[in-house]
Amino acid sequence: MSFEIIITKEYDGLKPKNFLKKKIDVPFFKFANLLKNKRITINGKKIHEDTILKEGDIIKVWGDEIKPIIQKKYQIDSKDLEIPIIFENNDFIVFNKPSGIVVQGAQDHSTSLSLHLAYYKQKIGDTSDFEYFHAHRLDKETSGILVVAKNRIALRDLNQIFREKNIIKKYIALCIGYFDKKEGKVEVFMKRNEQGNREKMSICNENDPYSEKSLSFYKVIKEFSHKNENFSLVEIDIKTGITHQIRVHMKSLGHSVMGDKMYGNSSVNREYEKELNRQFLHAKYLEFEYKGTKHVFQAELTEELKYFLKLLEN
Repeated sequence: MSFEIIITKEYDGLKPKNFLKKKIDVPFFKFANLLKNKRITINGKKIHEDTILKEGDIIKVWGDEIKPIIQKKYQIDSKDLEIPIIFENNDFIVFNKPSGIVVQGAQDHSTSLSLHLAYYKQKIGDTSDFEYFHAHRLDKETSGILVVAKNRIALRDLNQIFREKNIIKKYIALCIGYFDKKEGKVEVFMKRNEQGNREKMSICNENDPYSEKSLSFYKVIKEFSHKNENFSLVEIDIKTGITHQIRVHMKSLGHSVMGDKMYGNSSVNREYEKELNRQFLHAKYLEFEYKGTKHVFQAELTEELKYFLKLLEN
């Protein structure tokens, strides 16, 4: 059993994944498997990372079990999640996302970004039929800069900016241990692991059919020694946007991100779990050009991260 979605002009230029995540309300791991197994195609072909939608394209979906999910009417709820705003204009909003808010809403409805966006849209009196939508992602426990489009044209343009990597993105991470090299580059191939693995992503051989090239530059900006543990505060400039890229890269160097429950050091995490109940990873800096204007945004560390750094200094 299958059904089709015909792309209209308003969605021309969007990435299929972003479009389909709003049309198919399934957990991300299942969505990824649908693409991997070619149960979702575009014009009869597999959907790739560089695919973009064009008016008249036909997306075909196979599977009786997902048809009712697609056809059901989506109930839009709203909830004020108290997300600070860094910047806003007619086209987009830049938030300083706290930890604990899910950008991919299917995972945890009560803390979904979509709830806050519906609330905020109502608050400012926007009666358009466009549901505000993120132009990129942050992990649930990662805080910091998140850009949200306020209309379809802005979403298309922002998607293109992020897709073509016409951006500068820098993160702050607290990593376990001291680095031998205080700055350097991590350039490896990564892939998504099979469902059921503890770690969602892993480093792989470039010849793996599902491999993606990842590149990060890092620089240690401060070191701490507390109790019997050493820590390094690191600035990371990512040149690609692979899922869990920073967390996998830091682990590959032997310096996992503090508080990371998936790739981290469980014994050190347990030692400090009362003082830090999230991963210490924060999207600090974003720079891009939009409609001929250069935009630069910076997001302060959240209070719990500032508190933990003060703890390490004592």
